[in-house]
Amino acid sequence: MLAIVTDSTCGLTRQEAAELGVDVVPMVYATDFTRHEEGFVGENGPYGELFSASRHIATEAVRSSTFEGVFRRHLEEGDDVLCVTISSRLSGTFRSAEEAAAAVASPRVAVLDSWLTAGALEFLVRRARALADSGMELPAIVSTLAEKREGTRIVFSVPDMVALSRSGRLGAIRRAVATKLNRYPVMALSEGGIVKLADGRGARGMAAAMVECVPSDASELLVSHFGPRGVEAREVFLAAREKFPQAHVRVKDGGPVLAEHLGLGAVGLSWM
Repeated sequence: MLAIVTDSTCGLTRQEAAELGVDVVPMVYATDFTRHEEGFVGENGPYGELFSASRHIATEAVRSSTFEGVFRRHLEEGDDVLCVTISSRLSGTFRSAEEAAAAVASPRVAVLDSWLTAGALEFLVRRARALADSGMELPAIVSTLAEKREGTRIVFSVPDMVALSRSGRLGAIRRAVATKLNRYPVMALSEGGIVKLADGRGARGMAAAMVECVPSDASELLVSHFGPRGVEAREVFLAAREKFPQAHVRVKDGGPVLAEHLGLGAVGLSWM
């Protein structure tokens, strides 16, 4: 059997993780130096209020020792292990998973950098389970997922650039977005790094620009909101439903770890 391991930015609920047979390893965030483990979707409480009341907020990558413990447990149970993590360009979690795989030194453990996070990471994890259920072996699953991650995408927008700029993950696009704060910048992950695609005027314009990025044959979309669900998420949901009336469109909380880096009020749209 294949054990699938991922991190908590994948956005699975406890029930979904159980149904998929996925181990969700929690990432950690700290508010005023109090550490919290990120839980399953729907189990993180009113973290937006906590953030607003805190003077210092930070996040931590999953430690290699944590991954190693999970890997060894599954190997002892006779499972092969596939670990699919948040983009290595967004977090050190992938590096921790690689270190853990090197420590266990087993050909039955594979680690894949998803280049993704949030709903897009969930889609890739779901694809991994489907491939395993079809009888595909671990090396072929890794190879197939490495190809499929090109077509699994997330676009996102933020109400302001403060949190994202502070995170240090903007890289070369920093100056390109800094002069247009009167608009919503629409960005995407490309091979794991942040790229800027467009600007939207107001929440409705932002939603239209995001939905325009989605291919016409998309059948399942996922809207992620970071912090309380606000007007931005509503506009993205409505725009997605209007353009893709036959598609299954879900809305989920994106969780505190990503919210710390994107800012409360950020919104994402994922598809495979």
